[in-house]
Amino acid sequence: MSEREVLSEVLLAWIGRTSPLQPLEVLSASDVRRYVDATGDANPLWLDDDFARSLGHRGRLLPPLLVGWIPFSLKEQGASERLASFDLRRQLPVPENYTNVRNAGSETEWLKPAFLGEPLSSQSRIVDIVARPGKMGMGIYVTQEEQVFNPKQEIVLRRRHTIALFPKQPFGAKEGSEGDR
Repeated sequence: MSEREVLSEVLLAWIGRTSPLQPLEVLSASDVRRYVDATGDANPLWLDDDFARSLGHRGRLLPPLLVGWIPFSLKEQGASERLASFDLRRQLPVPENYTNVRNAGSETEWLKPAFLGEPLSSQSRIVDIVARPGKMGMGIYVTQEEQVFNPKQEIVLRRRHTIALFPKQPFGAKEGSEGDR
């Protein structure tokens, strides 16, 4: 398929589309304890209110990696309606045979601290859609930006994630073979 065939006007019209603001699961002290147990990251900023206050914070902070995980937890909750409205990439009108999805990169910025028990929300936006030829055929590259907000609607985290979609490969076909095109 050519670039024109995979990048329809309908698909390109999704650039700039934004999801509704989605409340996220509030993280508790037990969530932080499980994170510390799993990672070994026992930073006193996430475990000790007095320590966090001594550094000028109003209380314990959430580990940034845990904050970055929250939007992805929607996928684990089995909440298909909530996920469908949040993860715009899953709604894109790509050609039917474009079912081979790959991670093509991610950048994350932590801009403000998030605090234990603080209600956070998230929103996604399609930033770019391009097509490029490669070993696996004509790829569609979709970049989505996700932002996590605190109760003051300040951005806590911003992530740009690009996925690459390729045509489905026949079972047993090698990447780059004629069966891919």
